[in-house]
Amino acid sequence: MIMSNQKKYILIGIGVVVLLYLLFYIGGSDNSTTQESKELILKAAQTEIKGDLKGCYEVVDKNYKVKFAQKSYDNDVVTIELKRTNKELPYDRNNVVIFPEADNSSAENCAGFGIEILNVDGDVIDKKIANATPYSWDEMTAALQLLSEETTTIAFHFEDLSEAVSFRITSLIQKNEKRKSSIETEVKSLVDVAKEVTKLNDDEDLKEAKEEAEKVLENAEKTLEVTGKMLDLLKE
Repeated sequence: MIMSNQKKYILIGIGVVVLLYLLFYIGGSDNSTTQESKELILKAAQTEIKGDLKGCYEVVDKNYKVKFAQKSYDNDVVTIELKRTNKELPYDRNNVVIFPEADNSSAENCAGFGIEILNVDGDVIDKKIANATPYSWDEMTAALQLLSEETTTIAFHFEDLSEAVSFRITSLIQKNEKRKSSIETEVKSLVDVAKEVTKLNDDEDLKEAKEEAEKVLENAEKTLEVTGKMLDLLKE
């Protein structure tokens, strides 16, 4: 019996649909496998942090999923949750700054957190030191300001975390050797204000104010110079 053209087209259509379904299913399975292979959970090798802030903070004990880079110029990121304990901090919360901000701060101390990445053998395969520029300045600053029993998260980024198994959090606190004295800061503010005033036009109503500003500027710059020399001598 000869098959009609209509039935023939129907069978061909069904065959095409089945073929497409199989191709989609196989492709989907491969993608699923690839996605699963990119899932990685890290555990804290120890909840107690290392370094100067030991005992003041602890790592929240839970699973930490690595966020793998989605693009070639991205980094792998792991976000860790820290909790403040009841132990007193070795610094004044209102007088501390993260390391990258030391140059422009009058804070007495610099502090920060780092991380060590460990492989299956417990060896350190990568790390971020505590005084390095953090992934997020705001996160690191917030961590240093925590009150007892409060928690926050800090993120760290790496080129490749595929061999990572666990981690340790490190910490560091140092005197801010680059701190600017409050006197120096105030004098600079006066200088800035005076410079703005001296830019005014020579209007009769402003002439006297301008002359006064120029005197303030001259005296302030001399004071700033002397203050700088005194600070240098004290540092030595």
